[in-house]
Amino acid sequence: MEQGKAHRSGDEEDLGATRQFSSTRDLVEFARGGDTSAASLLLERLGPRLVLWVAARLSPKLRELFDPEDVVQEILLAVHEGLPELDDRGERAFFAWVFRIGDNRIRDLADYQGAAKRKARPPPRVSQTTPATAAMRSEALLRVRAAIERLPEDYRTVIQLRRIEERDTEEVAKEMGRSENAVRVLYCRALKELRNVIGVSDSSL
Repeated sequence: MEQGKAHRSGDEEDLGATRQFSSTRDLVEFARGGDTSAASLLLERLGPRLVLWVAARLSPKLRELFDPEDVVQEILLAVHEGLPELDDRGERAFFAWVFRIGDNRIRDLADYQGAAKRKARPPPRVSQTTPATAAMRSEALLRVRAAIERLPEDYRTVIQLRRIEERDTEEVAKEMGRSENAVRVLYCRALKELRNVIGVSDSSL
């Protein structure tokens, strides 16, 4: 009887662990504590979002030199290395931290491309397939990435800030130097153009 009870208890603990991994904030908490499975799942979930973010952020010149997936690998590596020192200030703060890491990496790439005296390290080619890299290379994601890269710069920027980073309209307006109403109009036009480029008519984007 005790053995059966112990077995049920173990099952309940496993189910509990699965539930604990259901949100980004919980994943961050466990990953900060050294849980390797939580860290792996966190990076896997971050990958596709970061691919679209990098596609929106890279200039056409940088896109000629660096693949977004390779840049994302570098960002994910920095995120993984920085997790133990990260303060737990909620999910929104976590994503802001991730995107700051991304901004720093892209600035390094711009310096590498534009100034020989600043020898930033270029991103390595991805040499192996992991769950995170597999998720970043899905056919659907690559279609959206390619479509974002074809958009005008202001459309890419508003999608990056409003959709991918999930900032509110007021914050995006300040970042872009536009009125809130202008941002709303621009965002609607950008999403419409993105759907046209991808070839979908629904509002799933």
